[in-house]
Amino acid sequence: MFSILTITAPVFIIMGMGYFAMRFNFFTPVQINGMGKFIIHIGMPMLVFSAIATRPIAEVLNPAYMYGYALASLLAFTAGWLLSLKRGHDKVLAVLNGVGTGMSNTGFIGYPLLLMAIGAPAGVFFAMNALIENVLVVPLMFILIDFAKSDNAHIGRTLWQIFKNLMKNPIFIGLLVALVFAVGGISVPAVLEKVSSMLASAASPLALFVIGAGLYGLEIRGSLKDIAVVTAGKLLMFPLLVVFCLWLFGADRDTVFTGALLASAPMASMYALFGHKYGFERQTAAAALFTTIVSFFSVSLVLLLWR
Repeated sequence: MFSILTITAPVFIIMGMGYFAMRFNFFTPVQINGMGKFIIHIGMPMLVFSAIATRPIAEVLNPAYMYGYALASLLAFTAGWLLSLKRGHDKVLAVLNGVGTGMSNTGFIGYPLLLMAIGAPAGVFFAMNALIENVLVVPLMFILIDFAKSDNAHIGRTLWQIFKNLMKNPIFIGLLVALVFAVGGISVPAVLEKVSSMLASAASPLALFVIGAGLYGLEIRGSLKDIAVVTAGKLLMFPLLVVFCLWLFGADRDTVFTGALLASAPMASMYALFGHKYGFERQTAAAALFTTIVSFFSVSLVLLLWR
């Protein structure tokens, strides 16, 4: 049990430090926002580049993991979306609950946890998750939201907008550049490798701090039953689906553990961000806060079972 706490405790302690830093006004929201921009625009892209560009392509792309995790994400997304519709929720909120169920906060919480558990290979799995999420889950969310807001939604125009946004995504750009090096067998210059490694190492603890700071001010309000349904979908159903789908595609035990650990992290930050944008701040913020708190136990359970 102590070995599990050595993985989980530092992660949640750093998040707690971010929370109390905001609570006692050590930082302003503008400063925290600046840290977040550093993570998204510099830290995480360098992390993806460092993880992929310095390895042969055979070590980077794990077909069993990518197929299994992608299938589990789509199944969990669909289940969360349809269940929310069945419960009578607004169509846009139902889509957001699908995202909240089938997409983890891989970069800000999942990767730091995985790094503590397995070390350097965590970057490769983060990169594969970034590819799955940006190519499958996020576009699906935008398409369904467009249809939910208008019966005359134009899928071609929506896909084109998604593609343009994807080409501006720093993490995705870092992934594409890294694949050029990996596929082409191009050696990364020593200076560039050192710079990317240094910036990547700064991203993980800072991401946890920013997530913790972002939790300050959130309250658990609204229907506890609705919150519990989203939380159970994210922290129970999604990890189980990941385990089943990875096993289905023949993934080895360590790969199954990796997928389960990432799936047991809280939902992606965009769940609450888009909830605020579309007028569902109360519902999404409450579920995000509660799921983040409970994820301590889901993560610990995955670590306990695999150890």
